[in-house]
Amino acid sequence: MPHITRATGACENIYTLFGLDYFGERAYLSQTGQLYLEVLTPFLSKVWCVGPSFRAEDRVDGRHLTEFSLLELEFKGDFDQLLSEIEGVVCSMIRELIKSEDARELGVRIEELREVNAPFKRITYSEAVELLSSEGVKWGDDLQSHHERMLVEMLGGKPLFITHYPKSIKFFNMIEDDEDPKVVRSADLILPHSGEAVGAAEREYRYHRLVERLMSSNMMKMLIERGGSPSDFDWYLNFYRDHGVQHSGCGIGVNRVTQFALASDDIRAATVYPMNKESLL
Repeated sequence: MPHITRATGACENIYTLFGLDYFGERAYLSQTGQLYLEVLTPFLSKVWCVGPSFRAEDRVDGRHLTEFSLLELEFKGDFDQLLSEIEGVVCSMIRELIKSEDARELGVRIEELREVNAPFKRITYSEAVELLSSEGVKWGDDLQSHHERMLVEMLGGKPLFITHYPKSIKFFNMIEDDEDPKVVRSADLILPHSGEAVGAAEREYRYHRLVERLMSSNMMKMLIERGGSPSDFDWYLNFYRDHGVQHSGCGIGVNRVTQFALASDDIRAATVYPMNKESLL
């Protein structure tokens, strides 16, 4: 996937984009290949990519990096199939790790990781808010990393899916739930130690709904404030005039899966060259 893009290479928060001048045009270092993968699914059914994701994070801590490896996949399938797909990939990653000769040398908790098996526990965002009500969390709030850690500890210290987040705090093309249009068919996989390691959703593929959702999104408001415009998304929206099919996808933060496997509370310990605001090489 391209690593220099228009705003179509952005995740929800436009403010964390690294901007650059691309021969006189406004461009950005890509955060995700999602939209570029999506337009391949009608023809190839199941596609994936792995590459760098660039985030202009000014926090220097054990959780955030300005560049990290992101494994992404998109396929013709629904939400339940998506969660099974994620479970399969993460469990495969763990199985391959504990078979490797380097696992013990790295201090990997092999016996503990043998217990990482599908299916993972699942709760809805609304259930998560109820569990966190004593912390002052209200419906519509974006869960913070310490909230995610608390939920994992409350529910057995194993990988945890939180599903069906409010539409207002998620990416514009996550499809609304048929039974409750206030939420989208989305999921975050929360891992012990590392927190959110996977973001996933079934995608909206109906052209008119996509346009409506994009134009009313916080993402578009932020983009316009930065000098962008809806035309940045023309190539993507135009594709859905004729080629929309049901599909789902996710992004897996490889460094955070590694962090979980190493039982480290610092993502820098799971990264060969950890990049942050203070570490330009």
